Amino acid sequence: MWGLTSKRLVAKTMACAPGVGLRGCQRREFRYAIPSCILEFNLFSMAKRYFEETGLEASNPPSVAPQQPETKRAKLETGVTPQILPPTAFTKWTLATIPKNPPPLPEILDPKLEQAALTHSGMRQSLSDPSYERLEWIGDVYLEMIASELIWQTFPDLEPGKCSMYRELLVRNSTLGQFSIHYGLDQKANFPPEFGLGGRKNGTAASEQKRAKALGDIFEAYIGAVVRSDPENGFKRAAQFMKDLWGPVLERQIREEESRHGGKGKGPNGNSVKKDKKNDEISFKTQLEQLIGAPGVKIEYKDLPSSGKKDRVSKQPLYTVGCFLHGWGESGLQLGHGSALGKKEAGQKAAEMALNNKKLIKKFAEKRKAFMEARAAQLKQQQEQQQQQQQREEEKLAESSASSG
Repeated sequence: MWGLTSKRLVAKTMACAPGVGLRGCQRREFRYAIPSCILEFNLFSMAKRYFEETGLEASNPPSVAPQQPETKRAKLETGVTPQILPPTAFTKWTLATIPKNPPPLPEILDPKLEQAALTHSGMRQSLSDPSYERLEWIGDVYLEMIASELIWQTFPDLEPGKCSMYRELLVRNSTLGQFSIHYGLDQKANFPPEFGLGGRKNGTAASEQKRAKALGDIFEAYIGAVVRSDPENGFKRAAQFMKDLWGPVLERQIREEESRHGGKGKGPNGNSVKKDKKNDEISFKTQLEQLIGAPGVKIEYKDLPSSGKKDRVSKQPLYTVGCFLHGWGESGLQLGHGSALGKKEAGQKAAEMALNNKKLIKKFAEKRKAFMEARAAQLKQQQEQQQQQQQREEEKLAESSASSG
């Protein structure tokens, strides 16, 4: 490789990256696949020296094909970077703001982007033709960002594992695919024949899993095109659209959140939502501590092997925590266990399982009651003894004062 001259290196660089030019070489935007030691050379200096020696114009170096005109794909990828809303611009979900009906589909302002968003890669005539793949990639990012911010605003006390599970409910292919069908994107999209219900003639129909993924991808691409086609307001329009569209998906969780904080609201049908007393109860760990805890008695929560368990919705690994009792004649007695996406929630489930073993908890609760009654009687006796001792000392002091007087 060291045999490469400046001329050949520059020619190779520009041939492999039409449009980079000398300024691109100067900024080193293009990195040619050669040893890193050669990349340390200042390509701009070598190119400049070469053109000075040959007297040729820099815009047309020898042995290099003239720059090709921009392809349709290149045109679709240029433009102003969309304005992303700051976190303060998002507002949380409430039952009162969940719409009764799905919101209207936002418009893609650029017809070329709309065509690309609805074109499956298998329907391209050539590699330069646009398809939904790149828009799906950026649309997935926008949807994750919007979902994450809405969950953050609506569920301020939710553990990260639970937040991830809620987000997965929103952005999974089955959810987005249903949106595609509702808005008729599956009818508008240019799919290969095998994605049809009947498959293609002399071919094999696409599996339901593959079709579901394609429908989800098309929706992500559509949202990506909404944002990219309107740099000033596209993200704002997409965020409000998805907030209204996703609201019913998490309606139950939103109701529980409002009930937990004592909030009252109305559902999408205008019905009043009553406070859920169950959600206002103290935590299971605290209940268990109050029932069987005492001085010298320890309730311990320890990690247990999860055996590869995963959440059935988010497919993320679960934590398993066990609840153990040290005291009341027991040493490390396991009272219960629980599995969840977060350790705190798993511990709460372990305590809940222990509380549900009412016979065992009743036995330890009776021991605690007897212990606390005996302790109270002992404390009362000590207080009486202290009072009697203090009274005797006061009497002696009074007698001493009288005799000295």
